Amino acid sequence: MVYRWQCRHCDFITWSPQRPALADAVKSHLLDHYRNKIQRDDFRVRWACPYCDSSSEGYDSDESVERFKSHLFDHVTALLESDVHVANDIDGSGDVLVQAPIESTGANNARVHFTAPADIAIFVTTNPADRVRLLDDKLTSWPAWTTILTTKTQPFADVTDVDLDAAPLDVAILDKGMSMAELGETISRVLDEQQTGNARVSVGFDILSELLGLFDTETVFKFVHVMNSRLESINALTHYYINPSAQPTSEINVLKELFDLRIRASGPRFTSS
Repeated sequence: MVYRWQCRHCDFITWSPQRPALADAVKSHLLDHYRNKIQRDDFRVRWACPYCDSSSEGYDSDESVERFKSHLFDHVTALLESDVHVANDIDGSGDVLVQAPIESTGANNARVHFTAPADIAIFVTTNPADRVRLLDDKLTSWPAWTTILTTKTQPFADVTDVDLDAAPLDVAILDKGMSMAELGETISRVLDEQQTGNARVSVGFDILSELLGLFDTETVFKFVHVMNSRLESINALTHYYINPSAQPTSEINVLKELFDLRIRASGPRFTSS
């Protein structure tokens, strides 16, 4: 579970399991709103609070700005929520686009966050070894069942630090030449085999960038749309990962329309995007 803060002036939302990390994000965001309340005159910096009659001036610019940010934050701490989940914003299920380098602390924090409540977890990934290490290391306990879908022929050959025999884990090796239709059918078959019923299902989809490299944007768009419809029918929580610095902005802007929630994951912090 994490802390959550939502701006009352715009659509900005930020989440973090670490209160100091969230406070830093809120302070920076508030400063963006109220930079016009800072004046510089000769060697002095003055600020006036937009919420109250407080004001201050000093000669150290950085110190004055930090003091202003902290003062602004004091006014909005009542809006800070605790013990929430990012998916609460979409009623616990739906589709989330996570923008972060695929192999990064931010992406891994999102994977753990979205998988932790699940009874059944599915990962579609080209890095299965690191995914099982992450689940084993970061989760209090594994989901009741986890399935890894990957094109790696020996996905766990170098995994000696996890007791895979004791883990409730399946692996499905995908053909590298598999079409997107066949991939969708495979995911659907795995879900049918698990007989999800009322189980909480989490699907982590790492290969969005790979699909965009193999197929045109329209084809990927159609695939994600169909996949989302299938997963929403069982109230799954699906988290797709894409590196915003490695994809054309135009592609990401087109795909964004498909998701109930879009976040950026950086270190211990998520922000709406």
